[in-house]
Amino acid sequence: MIAVVTGGSRGIGAAVMREMAARGYDCRDLSRTSGHDAGDEASVNRFFGELERLDVLVNNAAILELAHIVDMKVETWDEVIRVDLRGAFLCSQAAFRLMGPGGTIVNVSSLSGVSGTDKFPKMSAYVAAKSGLAGLTEALAVPASVDTDMGRLAGIGQEPLAPEEVARIIAWLATPESAPLTGANIRIDPPSRG
Repeated sequence: MIAVVTGGSRGIGAAVMREMAARGYDCRDLSRTSGHDAGDEASVNRFFGELERLDVLVNNAAILELAHIVDMKVETWDEVIRVDLRGAFLCSQAAFRLMGPGGTIVNVSSLSGVSGTDKFPKMSAYVAAKSGLAGLTEALAVPASVDTDMGRLAGIGQEPLAPEEVARIIAWLATPESAPLTGANIRIDPPSRG
């Protein structure tokens, strides 16, 4: 199985690369360190053009430039949005062209992109990019419902999840592996069945 991690050369990205490799994935780093730029369309197309298939994409690449909004240069704003948001769009678009049924895209965001949380000073471009990433994640998702009496009564129109699929996620949430996750709304969508 092949996994691409953007920004996989350090921080969370490097940890994801190690964890995925330990789970048997052939991991590929798409980062400036590896000679690629997630926010550059030609660079993304070259990178993904070298792959024959793809099972997992982790959009993790991000930059942070600190400046008060009144002092921020437009070029700085544009660069943060280009890497943090446009990069996730470009890589997701390229991934969809390679993924078969069951492919997975994970977008790594931040509390900066969550409505209602305290925002950090001097981070307006980063907050805007991460908020946009939350919207992109929703736009990429497939709506889901669960095959229950209540779901049938509601007139679900798409192929539903089996109750066992929801139970698997709930059981995982009860394990120590889920410990870093707290206060999250988790959207559970049906896997590709093909």
